[in-house]
Amino acid sequence: MKVGSEVKRPYQSTLRGAQAQSTREAVIAAAARLFAQKGYAATSIDEIAAAAGVSRATVFTSVGGKAKLLKTALDVAIVGDDEPVALPDRPRSKAIRAEPDPRKYLALYAELVTEIDGRLSGIHEAVRGAADVDPKARALWESHLAQHRRGAANVIGDLTRKGGIRPGLDPESAADIVWLLGPGAYDMLVRRRGWSPSRFQAWLTETFISQLLPGGTEPSRRHASKKTRAVERRQGQAK
Repeated sequence: MKVGSEVKRPYQSTLRGAQAQSTREAVIAAAARLFAQKGYAATSIDEIAAAAGVSRATVFTSVGGKAKLLKTALDVAIVGDDEPVALPDRPRSKAIRAEPDPRKYLALYAELVTEIDGRLSGIHEAVRGAADVDPKARALWESHLAQHRRGAANVIGDLTRKGGIRPGLDPESAADIVWLLGPGAYDMLVRRRGWSPSRFQAWLTETFISQLLPGGTEPSRRHASKKTRAVERRQGQAK
């Protein structure tokens, strides 16, 4: 009997672990959805528990209190799962950074950003709102902004190694541009203005290239010049 019990134990432990992880994921998903829909302050632990189909106590044991739920939901939205692997250490991020052509690199990066922002923009705005009512949420918001700014600086570092950025644009300002075009831009254009994600991705790619790369603004100048000449011709004919 003792031997049989020991044989069953690893299986039972694995099953319990899978069930616990499934419960944790349900709680995180419910919290993220409610925070995005109702806001942090207006969402209660009881509502999260009901949405996840678990008890109030289970919410605390599987993830934690509201501040911990907010941070975990944000982390999961950024990387797409609950695995403890940072975004830069993931295979896709490494493959993008290995792309030698700066234009292809920015196109791949814009694709990744669009996918991440599709998951992130709702909880991003929830964290922004929570920062005004909860000190822990304020610390999370500031940490999130700082982390995003470091990621933007890494993008400019990559571009510098791949051939350099636009003349006259210093690295700090270039990183600020990348930093600005993050989840907030996605929220405004896709969630609020109704752009499709594919339209946002195309615009983001074009904007990155035109703002950051040498010669990236030349097509815009040529286009603007043609429009200017056309207007001048019409004005001349009117006279």
